[in-house]
Amino acid sequence: MTVIGFVGFVLFIALVIFIRLKKPKWKGKYSEKLVNVKLLELPKEYTVFNNLLFERNGRSSQIDHIVISPYGVFVVETKGYKGWILGGEYSEKWTQVIYKSKCQFYNPIRQNEGHVRFLRNLLKTSFEIPFIPVVVFNNEAKLKIRIEDHIVVNRRDLKRVIKRYKTVALNSKQISWIVQTIQKNSAVANREGLKRHKSNVKRRKYQTEHDIRQGICPQCGGQLVLRRGKYSSFYGCANYPKCKFTTNR
Repeated sequence: MTVIGFVGFVLFIALVIFIRLKKPKWKGKYSEKLVNVKLLELPKEYTVFNNLLFERNGRSSQIDHIVISPYGVFVVETKGYKGWILGGEYSEKWTQVIYKSKCQFYNPIRQNEGHVRFLRNLLKTSFEIPFIPVVVFNNEAKLKIRIEDHIVVNRRDLKRVIKRYKTVALNSKQISWIVQTIQKNSAVANREGLKRHKSNVKRRKYQTEHDIRQGICPQCGGQLVLRRGKYSSFYGCANYPKCKFTTNR
């Protein structure tokens, strides 16, 4: 092999590795764009924000989509997974199955609950704001999950689920305040902001793991107690049902 041929081979391998590393991120961004298109089909009474980064008191939260309406604030987490999606509502991990290939990922319901907690703290006010968390998967995903208290849908059902809420809970003045507060405290997620966000996530993950090892609920500070479920044992927060955190430790 000539020197030029060897250099070309090395560059080809480097390109393949680069694409494999970036492919999940590209899929996620493409899925977010498709969800954004779906959200833009909503009537004018819905205000849509996409790809926002919040930083507050040393904490950060990157939220895919926020929809403000007279019927509540929808917090939408987008996942670009295909294949079979298996998992429990309060389990720590979910599983993607494509043929015989399996991979686990963090429960997006838990992830989105963190976003909602952040927004509740940011939007503290004298009036009550209904928050509706929604997890959205690609249309190609087969959702084989056990859900009772949360919303997990394919993209094609997103608009229908949002428009299902018809009870007016916020007036125009309240909606305006929410929109202005979000605009004032957020920015479109750029490379530098996401770098800081990833650092914050790693720090929080370390703190969460430390709390769990100490038998402390990382969400509310309660004690973790051993419980026996239908299929296996797990640790749950002693403050259940107010706090529904669970872990296998």
